[in-house]
Amino acid sequence: LRRGQQSRLSTISTRWSFIKFLSFSCLFTVLLWYGVRFRSKLENSASAAVSADAVVPPKTKTKTKTKTTSWCDNVAAARSKLEPDLHITYPCEELPAATSAIVCFLTAGVEEGKGNGIVFSARDYINGALALGASLQKHLTRPDTHRLLLIRKGFAVPPEDMANLRAVGWTVGEAPAIQVAKKYTPSFARHTTTYTKISAIGVSEYKCTLLMDADALAVDNIDELLSCDIFDRAEYRVAGTLDYYRSNWEHFNTGSVLWRNDAAEMNRVYALTKNETFMRRFGSDQIFLNNVYPDRTNRAKNKLILLDEDGSKTRESWGLVARLPWDYNAQTHVEVQLPKYWEEHLGKVKIIHFTQKKGWQCPEMYGRPSAEEMPDVKCKVETPLCACREGYRYWNFLREARVKAGIDIAAAAPQK
Repeated sequence: LRRGQQSRLSTISTRWSFIKFLSFSCLFTVLLWYGVRFRSKLENSASAAVSADAVVPPKTKTKTKTKTTSWCDNVAAARSKLEPDLHITYPCEELPAATSAIVCFLTAGVEEGKGNGIVFSARDYINGALALGASLQKHLTRPDTHRLLLIRKGFAVPPEDMANLRAVGWTVGEAPAIQVAKKYTPSFARHTTTYTKISAIGVSEYKCTLLMDADALAVDNIDELLSCDIFDRAEYRVAGTLDYYRSNWEHFNTGSVLWRNDAAEMNRVYALTKNETFMRRFGSDQIFLNNVYPDRTNRAKNKLILLDEDGSKTRESWGLVARLPWDYNAQTHVEVQLPKYWEEHLGKVKIIHFTQKKGWQCPEMYGRPSAEEMPDVKCKVETPLCACREGYRYWNFLREARVKAGIDIAAAAPQK
């Protein structure tokens, strides 16, 4: 009996030990499972905190490199179809983009001291360009208008003069030596090289170009004209002022003329200089151009255009030549030949064109002539002040130019 009781007690003890072991194992497993979950939560929280505090760099836009177009690129593109013989060159890399340009040509000149009433010296033309440059510095304020002084290929200008011309605002370049056949070359000595000036049509990088001869001056603001807005119809090729030619209003005068630039038109006009059917010995490049664009050869129609001050009544009859008001090309021979017309319009003039006598042919004076000095209305050309009432403007601007260029005024004065 005792042995049986001891055996049962041993069995119970063994079972109890197993139960305790199993209980502790389950408890350990549960605690371990909760411990793993708790640790995972801590790690996730820490990771989220770090992510929240981290600085995320902003997204940067990738910059696309854009190719900048220089003015030289514009020149090359605009003239891609221009005949090689017609290219005007100038330092385009120095210039900003522009809408328009003023061009002045120096094509020839006799040796200093050998000039006369028929031909003029290189010095005369250089001084004219200096005075014109100074006048433009005062009366042209548009930043989108270039000022080009173009020297005909083969015509030499001294280096010191080149520097002086730049000092009054000119960008100096070279013009092609356009020469017509000998049998068509003008007989008047002063016009033998002036066909070069037609090359102004071909600077098609500009919308328009105002060609001003070296015997012209700006005497009032000309900004509006250089907007090119005058060419508001597709058919207009040029804007010109009527010329009082051989006692009649006939032709447009090309001493101050606004061109609508176009390479194809330049090629067409140039081809006409070689066309045996069209060409003859015209008196000048001006007469040639008035045959290319013959819309100002009808005298009766021209009188109506002249009287139409704002252009509203005769606009439909202009043809290829837009009306350029007298204000932009006041020709000084009219001062003598039509004194009443001259006086009536002088107050509105913006550009004076010395046609009867050049500015350098007028007496050197720096103020308007007094009433006592004024010549008779119908004066003789030999009278010093005849056709020179506005000559003082030339001498004033030349003096301004010399000061800007640092020229010794006393040394530059002509010897008397």
